Amino acid sequence: MNKYHCYFKIFFVLLLPYTFSCSKSLNEQVSKDKIPVIYSEHYNIKLFGIQKLHPFDTEKPDKIHRFLKNEFNLSVDQFYEPLIVKNSELLKVHTKHYLKSLNSSRTISEIAEIGPLKFLPPSMLKRKILRPMKYSTGGTLLSVDIAVKKGLAVNLSGGYHHAKANSGEGFSFYADINLAVNKLKEKYNKKSIMIVDLDAHQGNGYESIIKDDTCVHIFDIYNEDIFPNDNDVKKYIDYNLPISKFTTDVQYLKILENELPKAIEISKPDFIIFNAGTDVFLGDVLGMLTISENGIIERDEFVFKCAYDNNIPLIMLLSGGYSRKSANITSESIANILKKFYF
Repeated sequence: MNKYHCYFKIFFVLLLPYTFSCSKSLNEQVSKDKIPVIYSEHYNIKLFGIQKLHPFDTEKPDKIHRFLKNEFNLSVDQFYEPLIVKNSELLKVHTKHYLKSLNSSRTISEIAEIGPLKFLPPSMLKRKILRPMKYSTGGTLLSVDIAVKKGLAVNLSGGYHHAKANSGEGFSFYADINLAVNKLKEKYNKKSIMIVDLDAHQGNGYESIIKDDTCVHIFDIYNEDIFPNDNDVKKYIDYNLPISKFTTDVQYLKILENELPKAIEISKPDFIIFNAGTDVFLGDVLGMLTISENGIIERDEFVFKCAYDNNIPLIMLLSGGYSRKSANITSESIANILKKFYF
């Protein structure tokens, strides 16, 4: 056997595992790469069951994480894990007065909309509620870095679109969307950023902070018949698309499919922040719309397709969702997106 024959055999043996891996299933192939999904076990809020007094599933991130692990045969270290956001970072969008006010149990209980929390010590609430929110905010900031490099990223939390500079409401403590905007402008020099907010509620928090910033273009479809109905900041919405209670799949998707491509063509964003609340679901007690599970999956896919077709990096934040099926719907939607736009 000559030396060239030996070299060929060695080369074939080295190549063999790769050759077989090409014929493996999707689940087996993706297990070798870190996926553009951000998660931390610190996201989940557990407070002796008191958190269940609010219809929001505070353990939804864990449920979605477990679903994706099983769906794609992933290990824990194949997800990105964020650092907790620092107070110095929060001060870029929030006032010192507001952050100091979060030392009060009453203030925390009011923002979380869980009355009994006011009877618990502030130190406990800061550890059990604010700390998870800070990790989720850190996840939103990390998602910006990942999307710039990979084209997309999904944070399994975040989207606190009711948080204002000097106040919080609607379970929104920290303005993670505004922090993401700041990072895109300061670190990546993005000149045109679009926020596509499809949560059932108006995104009044970030709107009040952004105001008339010409670098940011807000696209907001929301139920005008419910909270927060913040008329003072509606003037800052570039693409203001209020809808009525009980809007159906056909009506909702028609508005999205007609208006979003036009908005992208006009504003020409070089980055999209997608606030993907599932409170538009027909079983959601707070959203009061009638969008089906398939309608939400189709909605999310359409937003990603618009970004993909226009070569625009996008981050997805989970925002609201107050039905028992929210975690399942979001899990199926993210899996669909990863299969079609990433793997």
